[in-house]
Amino acid sequence: MKSFVNVYSKVCFLIHHDYRILLNSKPRPKVISLFTCGMGMDIGFEKSGFDTVYTNDIARFACDTIKKNKDGVICDHGDIANIPSSEILKKCNLKKGEIDVVIGGPPCQSFSTAGKRKGFDDKRGIALLEFIRIIRDVNPKFFVFENVPGLKSMSKKHIGFYERSSMDKSELSHDQKYGSLFEEILTQFSGLSGYKIHWEILNAADYGVPQKRKRLVLIGSRVLDPKEIFNQIRKEATFADPSVAAEEKKKPWKTLRDGLSGLIDEEKERIKFPSWGKYLKHIPPGGYWKDLPKNVRKEAMGRAADTDDPKRKGKQGGRTGFFRRLSWDLPAPTLVTSPSQLATCICHPDEDRPLTVKEYARLQGFPDSWEFVGSTSKKYRMIGEAVPVQLAEVISKIIIQHI
Repeated sequence: MKSFVNVYSKVCFLIHHDYRILLNSKPRPKVISLFTCGMGMDIGFEKSGFDTVYTNDIARFACDTIKKNKDGVICDHGDIANIPSSEILKKCNLKKGEIDVVIGGPPCQSFSTAGKRKGFDDKRGIALLEFIRIIRDVNPKFFVFENVPGLKSMSKKHIGFYERSSMDKSELSHDQKYGSLFEEILTQFSGLSGYKIHWEILNAADYGVPQKRKRLVLIGSRVLDPKEIFNQIRKEATFADPSVAAEEKKKPWKTLRDGLSGLIDEEKERIKFPSWGKYLKHIPPGGYWKDLPKNVRKEAMGRAADTDDPKRKGKQGGRTGFFRRLSWDLPAPTLVTSPSQLATCICHPDEDRPLTVKEYARLQGFPDSWEFVGSTSKKYRMIGEAVPVQLAEVISKIIIQHI
């Protein structure tokens, strides 16, 4: 009888214990991810306790990558413009208002300072309006939009750089002025009923990413003023430029050496530099085209060489991406979608080659076990378009406190 009582007591304790765990456990906040690509932002959110319940990308290789790494996560392959919001909610088995966060970075080629800056004149720019449509229809508590910093200065009507520089400012229409496109974008976001919005430009290096990568981040919320979120995000910026880190009582930015430390990369998958790669042997770590010997500089730079053309002379910028070689003792520059382009060259510090796919992924914060599916160039694209995982984790860590 005594043994029976003991067993009964233990069973009751276990039932009560498990019941308390069940009562105290909370469901993970739910995220809808649009323009998901390689899942950089998603990984950061999941590290903070979120659950990605839906993803979408127009590229097949992106969806294949998602399915390869996240078994069971929905990935709708196709143009989001053709996917009704009701269908997304149905697939998630959720109703309007039950999604916690919608995240995404609509294609930024239209907005990038490295592109043609056509804005909404480029069909890809309209993807932003689809992002806003989904937010309006599913009514999440928060949404996070990210893009290139150049978006802030975009004009609605594109004018070539040299043409603009030869014009008087008074001759420009409102749509031709810098920032006119961003004004329209903010107007579109502000039109979302019940939401307050706030945006800032964040440097991933300030948050422990071994890469100087600035991103425009806009957060909307129907729960609180997102300014409060950004106030907390700024407090998480515990790294700074080494020249001011001590003064600001912060740690110096992480370097390329820090970022790639311990990486095992047996495959060394990478693309090759074109024929101009032969000039990289002249570039020291941390250098670029100005370090080329004068007798080969014009040959190497081609049309990008210094010019006597009065319309272009002194207006070519620093062109610091030309023949750029990384330094072990500095953060990497912003990783682009292809490291083998002349104007955005990203060369290994010691070897005359681009960074490998795994090196690229490590600098963006992807787990070393993450498998990208597709051609080598597609893998670089997925990584280069991603939000650094550590930066996404900081943002999501603050947001989850208010859900």
